[in-house]
Order: sequence, then structure tokens, then C-alpha cells
Amino acid sequence: MTRLPRHAVLWVAVALSAAAVAASGPEPAPASAPPAAPPAAYPLSSYAAIGSSFAQSSHLSELGWDDAQIAAFLDGVRAGILGKPYPLDAEAQKMTNDIALRLQEIDARERQRAFAQPEHLKQYLKEACKRLHLEQTDSGLCYAIRFGSKGIRPGPDDTVVVSCAATAADGATPLPQLSSERARVKLKDTLPGFIEGFQMMTVGSEAVFVLPPALSFGDGNWPPGVDRGSPLIFRITLSEVISAGAPH
Repeated sequence: MTRLPRHAVLWVAVALSAAAVAASGPEPAPASAPPAAPPAAYPLSSYAAIGSSFAQSSHLSELGWDDAQIAAFLDGVRAGILGKPYPLDAEAQKMTNDIALRLQEIDARERQRAFAQPEHLKQYLKEACKRLHLEQTDSGLCYAIRFGSKGIRPGPDDTVVVSCAATAADGATPLPQLSSERARVKLKDTLPGFIEGFQMMTVGSEAVFVLPPALSFGDGNWPPGVDRGSPLIFRITLSEVISAGAPH
């Protein structure tokens, strides 16, 4: 079955949530005037198809609800549409939070499965390079560097002082657990993509790196809160290079 576009799903979800929240406040006043024109006539099967598409796109089908729970949910939808929504009490609010967490887990699993497909990962990196104006190395590292004024580049045995702002593959979700300010690290102890990318930078350079999974945590342990197997985006500033032979 064809699914609703993501923006349509979000609109429906927001509309249903708004109807529930409205129950805690004054009921809206009735419309002052009827619609200028009656709604277009569509077959009932179209309404059913939209409902099915919404349930699938929102992963409601994966929540494991039984028939009674589904019936109660549909009663609430009907009540909200008719302007007589059920109150969003404490239990309903708790359930809303629980569902949000479960849906996040489902989304994360879907992204992991998608990026495990080589063609999907390849297409993502291609689109990221185009969108962010990056180049790509033979290893798969996507990068863009604005070089600093000093020509010193780190070697694999050197220590670097770097600031790093990390985001998830969507480019919008911050990952504070992978971000830092003026962190001092040995280059050879960092991620494979960093070992390659930092050696292309000079002191004072700023860079954008997109690391495919093989150049970040690969098959090892992934930090909590980071989608396993997902590309990662880093904005890097290289502040200092400390030679391996320099005194500490």
C-alpha cells in the first residue's frame, strides 16, 4: 500500500494531539459560519486507505495493540473529530511518552537496517556530498576543509587539540556525547575517519567530515544514544598539533 507523505503523517498526528490537548481547556466556540462549499465527495474506501496509511507510516501497527485497545483509540479519534475529545489525563500523558520512546526505537532500527544495505549507504553519501559540497576519498570519507594560516599537519603519532560538533545522519540531531571543545587526543587513538581526515588539515583549519560506519565505530561498541551503523557528521576545528617528540 502506498503510504502518506511524511509531512502529511505529521500533520495528522499534530491535529490529533491538538484535539486531545484541547480537552484540558475551554471547548472551542462553534464556527460562526458554515464552510463556503461542501467537502468533496470521496468513497469511504479513500478514508479507510488514509487511516491505514497513517497507521503504517506512524508505526502504530508495530505497537502490539489488541482489538480492544485499537477500538478505544478509534473511539478517541472519532470523539476528537466530532469536537468532544477525551481528556488527556496523567495516564494518557504517560502513555504518550512511552509510545514516543517506542517509536524512536522503531525508527532507529529502521535506519540501521537501511544503512546496512550498501546501495542505500552509497546513495546517502552521494547526496550528502552534493548537499554539503564535499569531496570523497577512496575509503569513503566525505570531507570539505577550509585551511588555516599555519601549514603544520599532524602525523599519525602526533597529538592534536580539536573542537568537534557532531550530528546524526539527518544533519540536525545533535550528538553531545560525540562533541567536545578543545579536546587533546593522540591521533592514532581516534576514529579511522579522523586519522585520515585530520592529516589533511593544517592548524587553524575547519572541516566538515561525514564518516560512514566503517570509518567510525564499525562493528565495535557504539556510544549510547547513537544509531548503530549510521553515518555521522562532524564539524571540526584543528587548534593545535603537538609533535610526537615534543615534551608533554
